Amino acid sequence: MPFVMMHGTFHLVGLGSGGNPQGFQPDGDSIQFRPTTPALLDRLTQLDKPYFLGPIGSLQLRFEGIDALELHYQGAATHQPRPLTDASREFLTGQLGLNPVPYRPPENLAVQPPVDRDAAPGFILSRSLEVYGRPVAFAFAGEPPDEDGADVFVEPPLLRQSLNHALVEAGHAYPLFYETLFHDLRDELAAAASDARAAGRGLWPEDVTQDGVAVAVAKDLEEDGVVFPKLFRRLSEYLAAGLGGVDVFTDWLATDQEQVIDLDVMNTTHFDNLIEVVGNTVRMTRPPDRLVFISAK
Repeated sequence: MPFVMMHGTFHLVGLGSGGNPQGFQPDGDSIQFRPTTPALLDRLTQLDKPYFLGPIGSLQLRFEGIDALELHYQGAATHQPRPLTDASREFLTGQLGLNPVPYRPPENLAVQPPVDRDAAPGFILSRSLEVYGRPVAFAFAGEPPDEDGADVFVEPPLLRQSLNHALVEAGHAYPLFYETLFHDLRDELAAAASDARAAGRGLWPEDVTQDGVAVAVAKDLEEDGVVFPKLFRRLSEYLAAGLGGVDVFTDWLATDQEQVIDLDVMNTTHFDNLIEVVGNTVRMTRPPDRLVFISAK
């Protein structure tokens, strides 16, 4: 199935109430995009909620195939360790030629207008909206190679030109694969992650996904949780539920029956079966690039 090419611009600032400039909250794997032809969004498969265009005609993207450290999760209630989270965001905006970006203190999450540069030209390739209505996309800076609305088959040479690939290659994002992503594209992103890990780029020197992170309270994750973001999100949700120590985390996780293909054994299992808890230390028994998650929808 081909992807739909959409020309447009990437944005840091929108409009708030009364038409005043209001900064967005970009992070390492998501940014606002204004499509030149919004009607092209109607060609995307809708899984649950429809897309929503804001006052300037933009919407938030969800980058395909990658997962950056969480900068603001659960309504900015928690986050993964800073400044690594900020570094991935700065890398993304830098790739778009938007740096330096001012942020509103003290949280430094929302862009603080005015900005020197905005509306960076580029394009996305997408086939579907995720459950919250965001296009799941490969994003690209610069001049589009084809016409607006073109059907495009994504192959590894094109993927290597994407912001998605650049983030993984620089060590600013983990691979995150779903069954809808073609195997050759998974292999390309996995190879980029392997190279970044071997070279010690970005987050990898501090990654403890398989070594394990000691968790008692949410602050532990904020300070030491350089782990696969999907694991961080599940741990954060568990801690927010107030169910006690992590000794029953896998039992709680099992209730979701989140399906995943373990590529090492080519078997379908559940995410909780790939998590090990010893004392208060939680770790994954497989690296992220050896897993393919099955979409809930």
